[in-house]
Amino acid sequence: MTVTSLDLLADIAAARPAHLRSTHGTRGALNRVGFRLGLSRTEQDTEDRRALVRRQLTSPYQIAVISVKGGVGRTTTVATLGSTFASLRPDRVVAIDANPDFGDLSARTARHPYGLTLRDLAQSPNTDAFSAVQSFASINDSDLAVVASPWSTKAIEPLTGREYTLAAEVLRRHYNLVLVDCGTGMLNSSTATVLETSAAVVIVTPPTVGGVTGAVATLNWLGAHGLQHLFGSAVVAIVHHHQKRPTVDVDQIETLFATAQRPTCVLPYDAHLAEGGAIDLRLLDKSTRLAFEELAARLAEGFPDHLTGSAASFGDR
Repeated sequence: MTVTSLDLLADIAAARPAHLRSTHGTRGALNRVGFRLGLSRTEQDTEDRRALVRRQLTSPYQIAVISVKGGVGRTTTVATLGSTFASLRPDRVVAIDANPDFGDLSARTARHPYGLTLRDLAQSPNTDAFSAVQSFASINDSDLAVVASPWSTKAIEPLTGREYTLAAEVLRRHYNLVLVDCGTGMLNSSTATVLETSAAVVIVTPPTVGGVTGAVATLNWLGAHGLQHLFGSAVVAIVHHHQKRPTVDVDQIETLFATAQRPTCVLPYDAHLAEGGAIDLRLLDKSTRLAFEELAARLAEGFPDHLTGSAASFGDR
């Protein structure tokens, strides 16, 4: 049997494969003085998690972020989650403020220099070029595009489902991943339209009896109103607003949602997020950044496979 040069090259390449080396902790310190140690378990977990977050999309994918109560951290979650996706993914990520009542996503990300909103985009006749569509968005430090809510003190009409549909159809032609900050009214026109067109949903709740009750009611509402696909793809984000221990045991909350086979992600209290201003991922605590990457990875496991159409397995990272 004749051995080809390609076979020889393959054998040679396999003999001494290159590998990433640790740059942190004791292993990183040893590498800096001449050792050649590979990644630690924590570093490898980070690589695997971020690879899942970067999972390729071959068609637009929309994630709705909802809560039945105001003031639970929904907009903060959208801003930080969207920024996390945008900072790690090579494609285009946009966050839409579809809250018809006092939408303030731009306050947590970046304000548009000319005050353009989702309504302006819906009414624009020029949306063929990406540059034209991008002009309606503000861009934050993580390269997240943000389209603001039309709510203002001068507004006389709330955002309608038709306006959202027109604008969202444009955005889905130009952006791969779309996150939507919904209002608290599950039955209002714009929120209903968002839910009908979304592939996944994040239900935001504080670790309180009232919050958990609302999250359970939201899951049941989705299942009872023809949105079983959202029930099956829902992730519950448990948001801590205070440093002190919550009155409800978070482990019990996670167990409760596990009975419905719904995953949970705990988002810890973070002083930077509590400030209420524009969010900069570089100012987050390490544990907070990790929690949002875990949430992004959990959602990314639901991205359809471009060959089979099935979702990834979070355990296969």
